[in-house]
Amino acid sequence: MEVLVAIATFMTVFLASYGLMYKQTSVSAMDARLGGLKYQRANKQDLPDPEAAFNVRVIQPIVRNVTRQVNNLLPSTFSERVEGALIQGGIKMKPGQFLVVVGVLVGILPLLFAFLGASAGMGFQGVLGGFGVGVFAGIYVPRIWLLGRIKRRKKEIWRSLPDAFDLVTASVEAGLGIDAAFTRVIDKVSGPFAFELTRTMNEIQMGRARRDAFTELAERTGVDELRSLINAVIQAESMGISIGSVIRVQTGVIRTKRRQKAEEQAFKAPIKMVFPLVFFIFPAIMVIIGGPAIIQMKDAF
Repeated sequence: MEVLVAIATFMTVFLASYGLMYKQTSVSAMDARLGGLKYQRANKQDLPDPEAAFNVRVIQPIVRNVTRQVNNLLPSTFSERVEGALIQGGIKMKPGQFLVVVGVLVGILPLLFAFLGASAGMGFQGVLGGFGVGVFAGIYVPRIWLLGRIKRRKKEIWRSLPDAFDLVTASVEAGLGIDAAFTRVIDKVSGPFAFELTRTMNEIQMGRARRDAFTELAERTGVDELRSLINAVIQAESMGISIGSVIRVQTGVIRTKRRQKAEEQAFKAPIKMVFPLVFFIFPAIMVIIGGPAIIQMKDAF
């Protein structure tokens, strides 16, 4: 019964907030003078299919309207920052949609944790603590998930850079143009870098300047090594320097950095092994070795 009351309260507050945020479209002066006498034929494409599923007819329009209102309420700098993070994470979602998901989690998880605490027989402090844990989880779990997604994607792109640009170097030295060389990379390489490079080459084919397309590629991925490599390629193309030699040098730098990071991780391994050794392995060894001796000493005394 408590769960139904909590869900009904949340839906009431949510629908009331949505009704308050909903704004009618601006009315022109002529429409205001006509006083609603103007007839506008409804577009069949805008009307939902009555035979469609409930999700298509009701849920999706509500989500789109709420997302639009949230996007209008967000500051431009915050919206751009969230959008950049979503793009770097490879998530096809608008900032308003992501914040709506966070809001739903913040509304549901505290009630769920509080109900679990109450059903477990906890007191008021326990229920309040569960409510606080739910709020914390609703706010920070999506952020931690998004940052982890960005980190994994950057790592995948960074690992694929040397092999991809070795192929670009070989293609350019074989006589292909820079666009044809990157198109060949798309055919041979898979992963997020190939996806982003495909988008960049499509933009170039549609008439966008190569400098702007590659600069936006570096911004979308957020990989510093790729940004420096693209800047070197752009400068080499503008100054008439051999692009193959520039890419070879930059690829060698990326390989050196990758080897240095691998050595750094190897040096950190003994330090990371200290904690499981002290807290898990050494106590088990002491029990196995000293346990029989302690039992014999106990029997002797």
